[in-house]
Amino acid sequence: MNGFGATVSRILVLGCPGSGKSTLATVLARRTGLPLHRLDDEHWGPGWTRPDPVWWKRRQETIVSNDRWIIEGNYLPTIPIRAARAEVVVVVDTGTFRCLYRVVARAWRIRRGDLGGLPTAVAAEAARGTRVKATRDLGALLWLVLLFRFRGRWPVVDAARTNPDAGLVLAVTPSRGRDRAENVRKALRRREIEARTVGTAEVADLIEGWAVPARQV
Repeated sequence: MNGFGATVSRILVLGCPGSGKSTLATVLARRTGLPLHRLDDEHWGPGWTRPDPVWWKRRQETIVSNDRWIIEGNYLPTIPIRAARAEVVVVVDTGTFRCLYRVVARAWRIRRGDLGGLPTAVAAEAARGTRVKATRDLGALLWLVLLFRFRGRWPVVDAARTNPDAGLVLAVTPSRGRDRAENVRKALRRREIEARTVGTAEVADLIEGWAVPARQV
């Protein structure tokens, strides 16, 4: 079957901070016309305040109850809520140092006045003249990125697999000097995980031909 919107209507995009998942989700939204929900915009309130856990869970349940969406963002404990309704889950796999560079570069741009990388509520504060931080805790975020490949990647993949009907795609960012995609494939085989492994630039084309099983539609 051809035609992205005719086959896949619910896509979950996951990955390490700085991996490029926001950029990929934007590309997919443009290609598909599906509404894009960024979880950072939903999660963070003014002053980088966290939501009530009960409200946060119910908010995600409300979003996934819709028939058409792309949802971008990790928030590991609630991934199963989103995965349960997803037709395709894309996990963006990017090298640690590239992720670190992107996180630092984004924080620098925000401090210089570029509000594009801020959650909606925090950006609104900044637009009103309030001085805001680039992130809630930059040091903790950098530590999370540094350890993600060793401690975070496979818990994210496992949480995404709680829905056996959803297709799993590992979107690998190219890297010089080694075949990262092949390394990811080997790691998947060792863990006996069934998934498609492609470059990030190939994800949209791959899903264009994806036929969703009738039980998922």
